[in-house]
Amino acid sequence: MFRKLGPGGGVWQVIAVRKDGLGTQHAQLQRSDDHKTLKTLAVSTLLDPAQFEMVAETQD
Repeated sequence: MFRKLGPGGGVWQVIAVRKDGLGTQHAQLQRSDDHKTLKTLAVSTLLDPAQFEMVAETQD
């Protein structure tokens, strides 16, 4: 699980990782509080500490 830093960031769960035609890895993310909200980011963006931080997964 990753928290987007900044206003309105939210917590996101990685549901898939894929490579594009040039070999760049992208992560498909699902918002933890709204499972219909998805986004796709380059994995390098997700791992950038200025943009996201890893958070512990919550147990339901």
